[in-house]
Amino acid sequence: MSSSRPLGIKKASSAYLKLISAALVTMSISVQSANAQKSSITLENALKRTLSNNPDLVVFEFKSSALDGESKMASLRPEMSVGVEVENVLGTGEVSGIKDAELTLTLSSVIELGDKVSGRMNVVSSKKAQLLTQRRIRTLDILGETTRRYINVIVQQALHKTEQRAEMLARTMLQTVSTRVEAGASSPLEKKRAESALSQARLSLLISEQKLNEYKRDLAIMWGDTNAAFAEVEGTLLSFPNSLSLEHMLSQLQSNPHVLLYADNYRVQEARLRVVQASQQFDIAWEAGIRRMQGIDDTALVASISVPLNTKQRNLGEYEQQRALLDSIDYQKQAKIRELTRQLNQVISAKDQALLTVTTLQDNVVPTLESALKLARDGYESGRYNYIEWVTTQQQLIDMQRTLIKAAGLVHLRSADLEALTGIPVFSDSPSTSAQSSQ
Repeated sequence: MSSSRPLGIKKASSAYLKLISAALVTMSISVQSANAQKSSITLENALKRTLSNNPDLVVFEFKSSALDGESKMASLRPEMSVGVEVENVLGTGEVSGIKDAELTLTLSSVIELGDKVSGRMNVVSSKKAQLLTQRRIRTLDILGETTRRYINVIVQQALHKTEQRAEMLARTMLQTVSTRVEAGASSPLEKKRAESALSQARLSLLISEQKLNEYKRDLAIMWGDTNAAFAEVEGTLLSFPNSLSLEHMLSQLQSNPHVLLYADNYRVQEARLRVVQASQQFDIAWEAGIRRMQGIDDTALVASISVPLNTKQRNLGEYEQQRALLDSIDYQKQAKIRELTRQLNQVISAKDQALLTVTTLQDNVVPTLESALKLARDGYESGRYNYIEWVTTQQQLIDMQRTLIKAAGLVHLRSADLEALTGIPVFSDSPSTSAQSSQ
C-alpha cells in the first residue's frame, strides 16, 4: 500500500481556518496542485469557500452581539428614582386649599450587597467562552460535511471512469463477437447478448454521470452555489498514510471540543450559582429628600432605609435547583466521553475493515482478474473459451473495481468522521504539517 502526502490546507487568510480546517484535511487525499486545471477545485478551496459563506457560522456573530448587549445590562447599577409627594391639600376645614400643604421631594435607590454586578458579569463572560467552543464544534461539523461531500465527488469520479471502461470493454466485446459471428465461428445469440451488455453499460455510464453532477452540486451548495462551477475535484483516492490508534485518540479526549463544551457549561452554571448565592445577601433600599411644610413655613429633611427579611429562605429553592444542574454536568460529561469512545471505536473499526478490503482487492483480486480477463478474451478469439466465460470474467473485474473504489472512499469518509469527532489530525505519521501542529 503506497503512502503519499495528504492534501493539507495551506496558509489561509483566517487564523480560525488554520486552526480548525487542518484537522479535517489531513485525510489521505493527495493533490498535485502544479498540474491543476482551471476547471478543477481543491479541498482547500472548497473549505475556504464554505467558511466564507455559511449562514450557520454567521449566526454566531449575532449571538456574540447579543452577549455584548447582555454584558452592558449586567454591568448596570441600580437606577436612581425621583419622587414627589403632596399631603394636606384640597381638603376641608383647616386643611382646605393649600395653606397646610406638605410637599416632599425624594431621591431613592438600592445599594446592592454581595458583589452582584461582578457575579452577573462572570455569567456573561462564561457564556462568551461557551459560545466560542460551540462555534468551534459547529465549524468542525461544517468542514467535516464539506470534506465528506468532496470525497463523494472523488469517489464518483473514479466510478465514472470505471463505467467508461466498462462501456469500452462492452463495445470491444461486441466488435469481437460480431467478427466471429460473421465468420460463422459463433452463434448469433452471442451477438444479441453482447448488444444487450453494451446497452446496459451505456445506461450505467449515463446514470454514473448524473450521480457525479448531483454530488458536484451537493458540494457547491456548501458555499451557496446551486450549480457547480468546476469540472472536477482534485485528489488521489488510493493513498493512505498511517493513522492514529484508538488509544492515542482516547488519550486526547479531554481536549476534544465536545468535551471542552461541558467544561464551559460547568463554568456558566457555576457563575449562575454564584449569582444566586449573592442574591441571598439582602439589598438596602434607601430614600432621602426634603419636605416643605406650608402651614408653619418650615423645611425639613426626610430619610428612610428598608431591608428585606428572610431572603435566604426565599432563595433556597432556586439555589437547590441551580446546584443540582451544576452537579449533573460532570455526569453528562462522563456520559459524553463514553459515547465518543463508542463512536471512535465503531468508526476506526469500519475504517480498518474498509482498508483491509482495499488492500486485498488492490493487491490480489483485481490484478488476478485483469490477467484472467486477458486470458478469457484471447481464449475466446482462439475458440478455447466460450462467450459466457469471457463476459463473466469481465463483469467480475468491473464489479471488483467498483468495490475497490467504494472501499477506498469509505476509508477517507471514516477518516473525516474521526477528525470531526476528535478535532485533531488522525494522520500523525504523514510528512504533511497541519496548521494545528504548526500553531
